Amino acid sequence: MVEHIAGINESNGLIYFTGTLDGPLETNLYHTNLFPDWSLPLQTPKRLTRGTGRHSVILDHQLLKFIDVYDTAKSPPVILLCSLLDGSVIIPLFEQPLTIPPLKKFQQLSPEIVEITAKDGTNLYGALYLPDERKYGPPPYKTLVNVYGGPSVQLVSDSWMCTVDMRAQYLRSKGILVWKMDNRGSARRGLHFEGQLKYNIGRVDAEDQLEGAEWLIKKGLAKPGHIGIYGWSYGGFLSAMCLARFPDTFCCAVSGAPVTAWDGYDTFYTEKYLGLPAEHPDAYEYGSIMYHAKNLKGKLLLIHGMIDENVHFRHTARLINSLMAEGKPYEILLFPDERHMPRRLGDRIYMEERIFGFFERSL
Repeated sequence: MVEHIAGINESNGLIYFTGTLDGPLETNLYHTNLFPDWSLPLQTPKRLTRGTGRHSVILDHQLLKFIDVYDTAKSPPVILLCSLLDGSVIIPLFEQPLTIPPLKKFQQLSPEIVEITAKDGTNLYGALYLPDERKYGPPPYKTLVNVYGGPSVQLVSDSWMCTVDMRAQYLRSKGILVWKMDNRGSARRGLHFEGQLKYNIGRVDAEDQLEGAEWLIKKGLAKPGHIGIYGWSYGGFLSAMCLARFPDTFCCAVSGAPVTAWDGYDTFYTEKYLGLPAEHPDAYEYGSIMYHAKNLKGKLLLIHGMIDENVHFRHTARLINSLMAEGKPYEILLFPDERHMPRRLGDRIYMEERIFGFFERSL
């Protein structure tokens, strides 16, 4: 898919763009004809960036050179000045070797990228953060699934950001397997892939995450009965939804700033995927966590900033009312002065300690 138009050279008849022609785990710069001969088959765009990974580019005004900032799961960002003619490197501008002490001391191992198949035959990509077998023995391990799962976000890619996930690396260092997977509906796979969420929020996204967890069990990596899940915002919604819909697979969940009912969220966002509530009441009902609360068996930790301007605290309050009505226990962590995500250092440290403590007790 095309992600961004990077530049247009009308005099030479070329258009430059970044996209995923070489795979959804990468981003590359390409050029193609601006004025193609429609009587002939379209030519394949020419790739200009080199190497694997995610490339972010800036073209100069003369359209002769470009800055390429790229990284992979195994290497931190590198900055190059390159020729826009053929992508050749003119001069390296910045490189941070992995041998420097600040990077070595954290011992961050890049995750293993794997590919699994959804029920409809769609290929899904996952990232495995495996504990050190020399220290914790062979699998299966207690497992945590990190989810987002909604539109416009991709968790799994060949990028340094995937490696420097501090929470995933910390949990891995404590003997917990961490798993991420981009379900149908997430970003950078095209409109058909994202469009699977149309009238299906809470269905295909959760079912794909179940598929991922079952794949881990089948491969002997995850310990049955000891799989937790966590996420924030849409991921908070999805973690709670998975816990409620699949209580025999997921034993606990951390749900941060969750959208618990889509009739209470931003209409511009929601109605793109669910339509109007009056026209599609079943989609709204099924996509509400409250609809599934009666099935909840596992342990649930809710986290919310009380001045959240994106997902209002009312979402968590509505879920609490439903949990109380169903007699379901829950834990809650509130931040009176935080918005959609705790930003103060002290609050972040406190939150991470509480999250780890919850999983230590619950897994």
